[in-house]
Amino acid sequence: MPPETSKIDGAVRLAQLERILSTATDGIVAIDKQGRYFYANEAAERILGIPKAEILRRTFDQVPWKITSLKGNPLPLEETAFQKVLQAQSGVYGIKLAIEREDGQRVITLTNAAPLYDAAGTFDGMVAVFTDISEQHEIQERINAFHHTLAHDLRGPLTVIIGHAEILKEVLGTGRADSGSLQNLSEILNGAEKMNKMIEDLVDSARLEGGQFTLAKTAVDLKRFLLTLLHCAEGAIPADRLAVEIPEDLPWVAADPDRLERIFQNLLSNALKFSPAGSKVIVQARRADDEIIVSVTDKGKGIAPEDCSHLFRRYFQVKGEQSAKGAGLGLYISRLLVEAHGGHIWVVSKVGEGSTFHFTLPVTNDIPG
Repeated sequence: MPPETSKIDGAVRLAQLERILSTATDGIVAIDKQGRYFYANEAAERILGIPKAEILRRTFDQVPWKITSLKGNPLPLEETAFQKVLQAQSGVYGIKLAIEREDGQRVITLTNAAPLYDAAGTFDGMVAVFTDISEQHEIQERINAFHHTLAHDLRGPLTVIIGHAEILKEVLGTGRADSGSLQNLSEILNGAEKMNKMIEDLVDSARLEGGQFTLAKTAVDLKRFLLTLLHCAEGAIPADRLAVEIPEDLPWVAADPDRLERIFQNLLSNALKFSPAGSKVIVQARRADDEIIVSVTDKGKGIAPEDCSHLFRRYFQVKGEQSAKGAGLGLYISRLLVEAHGGHIWVVSKVGEGSTFHFTLPVTNDIPG
């Protein structure tokens, strides 16, 4: 092969290699043995949050971002990928680190690094490949928090059940049952109901996600439906704290009554739970084209904007809400149920003033005679 052809082929291959590296979704950087960056691809720019030219002016220990452990502790120099490769002169894999960028964003990365050698086989630096796993890390953190919360919240009512059952067993064993026994039974049933609710949430979320349920839609008069629901659930939902403002001439909706009841129970119980004692929760409904928009408004503390966008995610619970109990599935299940009806759900909130949860249902003209 003529030398000119060989040079052209070599240039083409180098250009192809550069295209491959520049389009890779993982960040790729190369550092020489003095610790200076001499290569960075576009993904590295995106993950590190600074232009490639800025990266290439730096050494690994003089960069505008901070590298910390997942818990936020500053990472000692000897724990960095470069130093590990320099010391061992072999690859290191699966290092999870947090990069705190100049703009304040925190990125969780999974890093693999390997040494580079020159033609003589002498250590000449390293190449590192790092993947942004922030989203996966957040999901795992939420799952871990969910498991912790579920274990804690199941243990509470279970302790009550066991305690009152032991008292009841002792009382019945002596043949001196009294009115206190009824209280023991009441506490046992209450604790069992709480546990059953959490188990139902887990089962329902699995069924909804797997599409293993069907809606039994029928025409529903929203106002009559809600008033009947409040009457039947008088013990669990205090009717005196609710104001139902639904017009008499509101069109009927197409909905599965059992699923609609679940949506209302979740939204109303949340609104009551996070509102000051004695304050009113207002339920309204109005028509918008071929939909009915239902609104549940409370006068609670409100929700921070950064939390509003996550409220309907699985396992999500607002940070700092000490009174929040449960598996963090109520609003997630409500979203899935609303969407199964062909509607959507959202929240409008202002810290210090309260929140309004809205959801839509389709209007129906198929009203029973």
